[in-house]
Amino acid sequence: MKKTRPLVFCGVLLLLILVGCAPAKMSSSWTKKDYTKREYAKIAVVGIGKNLAARNTFEKDAVSLLRDQGVNAVAGTLLFPPGGTKEIRTATDYIKIITDNRLDGVLTMALVDSNERDRYQPGETRYIPSYYRVGKYIVRRYAAYETPGYYSKTKSYLIEAILYDVKGELFEGKETMVWTGQSSLVDPSSMESASKSFTKRLVNQLITDGILKTQ
Repeated sequence: MKKTRPLVFCGVLLLLILVGCAPAKMSSSWTKKDYTKREYAKIAVVGIGKNLAARNTFEKDAVSLLRDQGVNAVAGTLLFPPGGTKEIRTATDYIKIITDNRLDGVLTMALVDSNERDRYQPGETRYIPSYYRVGKYIVRRYAAYETPGYYSKTKSYLIEAILYDVKGELFEGKETMVWTGQSSLVDPSSMESASKSFTKRLVNQLITDGILKTQ
């Protein structure tokens, strides 16, 4: 029995290490059936939304992570003007941008839902030690102290990423979506932390699903 305990402890420790080192991934993902064209020469990463600061942050972080994996990625703000322009409004306009810049992949990120709810945090019982003398002895006892419960606001954000395969001839109405993934972020401390968390999950999922061939 003495020999078994260290082995059991080592096994539990190894399991905790492996779980702790597991890469963060999306909550869910989908890949087009029989999709095989997984090599991209140039991918544009496009944040969709009216918040330009958020778009720049998410695009920058995703591009950086993809480049670290050997993927030639560019920020969408460099190609697709924020909010569009009078000259860029139709599918034909966007197809021209894609072909002129020799893009063969477009990866979009968009907030699809947000939810705020009350979460109840129950109170706690804390025991505070006190000491008093009984003759020549010091006696210790504990007084119970109840902390009240309280409600706090919890906000969650559901973000979706979609990869479009735009290789070959493009035309309006052509089906190009080949992969999508979603992930929820709960109470991110800042936009920057939300971006780093989501883009890390995004790139890890693309690699796990075998969507991108990395170096």
